[in-house]
Amino acid sequence: MKKLLAIIAALSLTACSQIDTGNVGVESSLGQFKAEELPPGVYFTLFKNVIEVSAKENALAMQDLKPKSKDNLTMADFDFDVYFRIDPSKAADLLLKYRGDLSVADKDGAQMVGVNLITRQAREAAYRAAAEIPAAEMHTKRTDLAATIGKVMQEELDKDAGKGAFLVTNIIVRNIVTDPALEAAIKEAGKMQFAVDAKRKEVALAEAEADRKRAEAKGEADAIRIKTAALTSQGGEDYVRLKAIEKWDGKLPTTTGGAVPFINVK
Repeated sequence: MKKLLAIIAALSLTACSQIDTGNVGVESSLGQFKAEELPPGVYFTLFKNVIEVSAKENALAMQDLKPKSKDNLTMADFDFDVYFRIDPSKAADLLLKYRGDLSVADKDGAQMVGVNLITRQAREAAYRAAAEIPAAEMHTKRTDLAATIGKVMQEELDKDAGKGAFLVTNIIVRNIVTDPALEAAIKEAGKMQFAVDAKRKEVALAEAEADRKRAEAKGEADAIRIKTAALTSQGGEDYVRLKAIEKWDGKLPTTTGGAVPFINVK
């Protein structure tokens, strides 16, 4: 009897399915899905099947794409990540529509619905977005690329699965590699621009130094002009005597006849 109870208990444990918080369950019986989603909890599944569907935000990596730019140059590499989630209230409908399009979302076994659909739409959106931007500008347009990819994806997913069934939450462009020849040309152009900027700075410094010297020369010329005007004016003699007094600190040397000798006051 105890052995039988142990077997029943073991069967009961293995015949239970748990739906984690953030996910929903979809019950199926004899291959038919029930339209009403199950909330998080533990369900006895000895006589039925409950599929745990991820309603959390999930990410898919898009790798090694080679779209063409606006100027018809093929990119050497283009990688980005797609973040998306489903409307939990539409999980059963999505599972029914895309029953063969499932992938494990996490280690607990929750299923992502529409993985192939998302992947296909992401790739097509990336090719459309890249075709709007010249290759030489691609590196500086990551934000624009991401926005266009997300917009195009959302529009196409709404058409395919119904409005709001899938929600694209974020696009992150990770890697852009243009044609190797173009990469070399961009680097060379960058070096050239750096050299041009350096020469412009040198010219600006030289002009500033020239302005300083002109201002200094003008100041010296003005000083000479003022001194000359003072010496040649009516009071020039008094000016000379004043400068002589300043130079000899009030102790004027005299000659034998008592005259003040000539003093260079410049």
